[in-house]
Amino acid sequence: MQLDIYRDQALEKLLIVEQGKDIHTLSIDEPTFLKGLVLNRTCDPDFGELPTRIDKDKVLEQVRLRGYFKTTLVVSLREIDG
Repeated sequence: MQLDIYRDQALEKLLIVEQGKDIHTLSIDEPTFLKGLVLNRTCDPDFGELPTRIDKDKVLEQVRLRGYFKTTLVVSLREIDG
């Protein structure tokens, strides 16, 4: 299965769908999530082409169940006195 990977400019949002799927027809619980997403690339998950730290099995399961996999990058910084 080939997958399309959509990202926003800040690389905070990630949406993965089956190749060729129109993302505007998805029933996503957060319609604003789609705002600013553009096609980043197409990949084959069997060859390890998913973004770093994205679980292939979880992605494929969600794409089969819901038609998409979405996540938001959460960045946390910790200051260490030294």
